[in-house]
Amino acid sequence: MRALIGAVLLAVRTVCRIGTLTAFAVLVGVVVVQVLGRVPGVPTVPWTEEVARFALVYLVGFSCGLAVLRGEMVNVDLFVAPLPPRGRRVAERLSDIVVLGFSLAILPGAWDYVAFSAGERARSLDVPMLPVYAVMLLIPGALAFFSLVRLLGFGQQGSPAHGETT
Repeated sequence: MRALIGAVLLAVRTVCRIGTLTAFAVLVGVVVVQVLGRVPGVPTVPWTEEVARFALVYLVGFSCGLAVLRGEMVNVDLFVAPLPPRGRRVAERLSDIVVLGFSLAILPGAWDYVAFSAGERARSLDVPMLPVYAVMLLIPGALAFFSLVRLLGFGQQGSPAHGETT
């Protein structure tokens, strides 16, 4: 069972990493197009701001679960760092439970939000907004999934302290 969970975790983590990198690349590309549009003689395109907003939403959607997996999403170093190792683990598991509960609580509302937005179209692109609104399901789903796998002992070590507690 542990191997199956590990395999599913690896697959979901890979999808989230690819999605994060893709959203970031799109954001960088759109910003380059926006900057070039300010150069005299280069035509401006009206859809760049909208695509930049969509890329930011996808960036959050794909990366928030990865942050939870590493213990970096809900982490108050000033509170957790001074605790002994056992106290730190308890605080981390409590935050995982809170994130899991909150994510599951908002999931039905996110579903309703996406369901009621079917048929809407982006103004400047004239494309369906459903894929963009679907991120509202991705965020609580990813938070719930990665919180659950952390509770099951599949969490990863976060990056070293950034000096916040010094």
